[in-house]
Amino acid sequence: MSESDVAAEPAAVPKTGKKKAGLGPIQVLRHTGLAKWQWAAGTAAGLIPGADCGGRWSIALADHVAARREEILALVGMEAPISGHRAAERLSARTGLDVDLADVETLAETGALLVPDWYKQWPLWDCRALDAVDVDQLGTVVAERQAWVAASVSTRDAPAYLGWKRDEFDRVVKDRQLRPGRQDRYAKADLDALAGDEDLVEQVRLDRLLTSQRAATFLKIRPADFRYLVAGYLLAPRGHTSVEASWYWDMSVPLYRVGDLEALRDHPGIDWEAVHAVRPGEPSPLRHLARRPVDRAAVVRRWVAELGDRYGIEVWAWWHPGAGRWEVDWERVDGAPTEQQVRKAIATHPHIKAHWREIAVATEAGAAIRWARAMREPDAAVILDTETTGRGYLVEVAVVDACTGQTLLDTLVNAGCEVEPEARWVHGITDAELADAPPLAQVLPRLLQVTAGKTVLAYNAEFDHSTIARHASRDGLDPGHLGDFGTWSCLMGRRSDWQLVRGWPPPGGGHRALGDCHNLLNLLEVMTFA
Repeated sequence: MSESDVAAEPAAVPKTGKKKAGLGPIQVLRHTGLAKWQWAAGTAAGLIPGADCGGRWSIALADHVAARREEILALVGMEAPISGHRAAERLSARTGLDVDLADVETLAETGALLVPDWYKQWPLWDCRALDAVDVDQLGTVVAERQAWVAASVSTRDAPAYLGWKRDEFDRVVKDRQLRPGRQDRYAKADLDALAGDEDLVEQVRLDRLLTSQRAATFLKIRPADFRYLVAGYLLAPRGHTSVEASWYWDMSVPLYRVGDLEALRDHPGIDWEAVHAVRPGEPSPLRHLARRPVDRAAVVRRWVAELGDRYGIEVWAWWHPGAGRWEVDWERVDGAPTEQQVRKAIATHPHIKAHWREIAVATEAGAAIRWARAMREPDAAVILDTETTGRGYLVEVAVVDACTGQTLLDTLVNAGCEVEPEARWVHGITDAELADAPPLAQVLPRLLQVTAGKTVLAYNAEFDHSTIARHASRDGLDPGHLGDFGTWSCLMGRRSDWQLVRGWPPPGGGHRALGDCHNLLNLLEVMTFA
């Protein structure tokens, strides 16, 4: 805070209650004409006493400090303390040396510099003390730092220096209890000693983990052949890594140890020449090794069929590529199993239990199917769509029965204002067409009648609900049950759940209300199937 900042500070005015005695921190700075950093430095030097009025300063004490202002300024100077980087630049400009932030910190460690103030967790440096630093001492500090940098490697670059991965390097330095030196850097001599330890380097190589694709490449075999090695329990993952499959999902990927892969080259039951000679599309010579089915999809589908037959219900299963898993769900009817029973069936099945980590039970997609079927029941729901002026007022509304597809309402609406060009370009409805159309006051009674007692489905329920509510409010009308968002349901979100995606593609239908309603009816019908 500069002197001008203090001078420009408005007087503090208590909001409520009795006025406090003495001056607060800002008031005392204004009274004495000192900046905050000057006050702090003067206090540290013993020229400014502490608060004497319950955490505040009395007028008498403030006057005493003001009378010593010139003495304080002579001691602390007129320049505010600066950051470490600016301090290094100041020293470089004065001495011509290549001064770094680390050099400033080293000077402080030797006692050549003091920290007069702080900004958050960063120290600030006194300009006069920086100008008084001995050039020869600074030159020695800079030379020692440059020599250390030349003889060391940063923690960030150390793994690349050795040709290792970050996790490999971290594991070794932890086991060897190797610590970085100054500036968070490792001595090259220590790293060279690691690189010269042949047993260590070989162990790091053997412990390296590869994905199944890279492991197959390492063995010079096809991914299909590699799966037989895993299926035959000749290989097991030594770890897993998380890979982003989509914006919303991460999938777990198994990792295989290089040492385990190399050990397989001496396996007596594998003819590696035959494996390497097999052509794409030909059966794998490793098939005899598999002790369980390789095709997980076939295992899951077979189990789904068994579950459906056991309970006499429809069971659905699909692969969710974004989540990297199978999802299983089923119709909820009398006699259907509970979620706990299905999970137990997975855990106890001789073949499916091996895949329990990759199977999700009772999913959003299954809920969307059951919801769509419920909405298709007689008298359960209607589908509503609107077209607007662009400013959020109705120009057209249509309603169809979600069960029969019967058109219950299809009408233009005189919005009482012009249709914006962008909206007209979308739906094609002109002001001339709306001139003789009924206003919402005439349309609303019929709209409330055909939607009464039913769930109102819309592709974007929030938009259509707010459009009707806004238009009714402007015209002084009561939207009735359509004003209650609890009576609405959104097809757009359910469609995303059902399609296993996160996104809201347009519904189609030509951007006319009735066409969109019928297109949404077709979508709802399709959503009743897995």
